[in-house]
Amino acid sequence: MALDDASRRYLASQTRGRLATVAPDGTPQNKPVGFVYNAELGTIDIAGFDMESSAKYRNVGVNPNVAFVVDDAVSEGAAGTRFVEIRGQAERVPVEPPATAGVSPQIIRIHPRRVISWNVDPDHLGLQTRDVAGSPGEPGPIRPSLGTDDAAARRANQVVADLVAELQAGWDQHDAGITNRHFADDIVWGSPFGASLQGYEQLHAIHVRLKLQARGGTSSRYEIVRVLAPTPDVAVAQVRRVALDPAGHPLEPAADATGAFSEMALYVLVRRDRTWWVAAGQNTLIRPGPPESQAHVDGAHDG
Repeated sequence: MALDDASRRYLASQTRGRLATVAPDGTPQNKPVGFVYNAELGTIDIAGFDMESSAKYRNVGVNPNVAFVVDDAVSEGAAGTRFVEIRGQAERVPVEPPATAGVSPQIIRIHPRRVISWNVDPDHLGLQTRDVAGSPGEPGPIRPSLGTDDAAARRANQVVADLVAELQAGWDQHDAGITNRHFADDIVWGSPFGASLQGYEQLHAIHVRLKLQARGGTSSRYEIVRVLAPTPDVAVAQVRRVALDPAGHPLEPAADATGAFSEMALYVLVRRDRTWWVAAGQNTLIRPGPPESQAHVDGAHDG
């Protein structure tokens, strides 16, 4: 739904506002910006130079909740002050690049959800508030990208590399104490055989037994598959354990899990008091892939 007439007229008379966003670490940021009111969509469109490299652009990719304020003063005191504050959700949108050289083809588009104004309607001076419903064709809640903090991503990759080094050493030395060195006391765990448990002591006892049995094979190689840093203090990682033959070559995935087998693990690591701990893990057996025709059918039904 479009803004009310008084707010639209006021915004049309202004060219500058201030956009408040939230950084990945929760720090607020407020920047002056140029804007236009998009009457067709009922949105606030914000363009700029080199938009893709700006903090505000990165921020709305992580947290779409924003506040946007336009204000001015036409006389002294509160009676001469006017403003419109728009609270809503922002998305990053590609557009045809404008004629102005250097302006980015990417914009920030704000979908208003609540409008707060002061003295912008001559017939209703003072404070006015109004909730704004979404337009029929408007997209639903903005889906954020969680891993856009480059510094957090670099740190998370190093943390996961350190974890994988411990997992590898624990496997090579058949030592569950090394493998579980950074497992949290209340860790949540899912085994590749369907069991689920919580708590370090129970999981450690199981890992001690499995190490003695050489379950999964005598030789393996751990590999980082993907790492995501949704916040500076959380890392999510996919890690693959590849079972190896005596010559150090990867074994083909096997349907029989009584011998050597490979698995994919999903780990969630959380930083607490400068130390990273594994808060949760889930192992899944890597099975032989289905025939090509069946894989196509399965993919058609996936998602």
